[in-house]
Amino acid sequence: MFFRTPTDPPEPSPPDLTEAEAGVLSITNSMLGLRECLTPAFDAADGMRADLIARGWSSQAAEVLSVTWLQRMITNLNPPIGGSK
Repeated sequence: MFFRTPTDPPEPSPPDLTEAEAGVLSITNSMLGLRECLTPAFDAADGMRADLIARGWSSQAAEVLSVTWLQRMITNLNPPIGGSK
């Protein structure tokens, strides 16, 4: 791609998609992007839960605390329309 000359053939064009296929492709790409953004938050919550359990907290209490933290983190990453008042 970086070493193309003017005589190289052009890149192939994407296939023609129906409206439904284009919609599915758009949703799929959006969900993959969302997964990339949220993976660090889920990893951090899982690490927090494991750390609390290692410190002697019960697994139920550690789960409640980490889920509560995760919910608040996701809310902060994507605040509701109009804000929280």
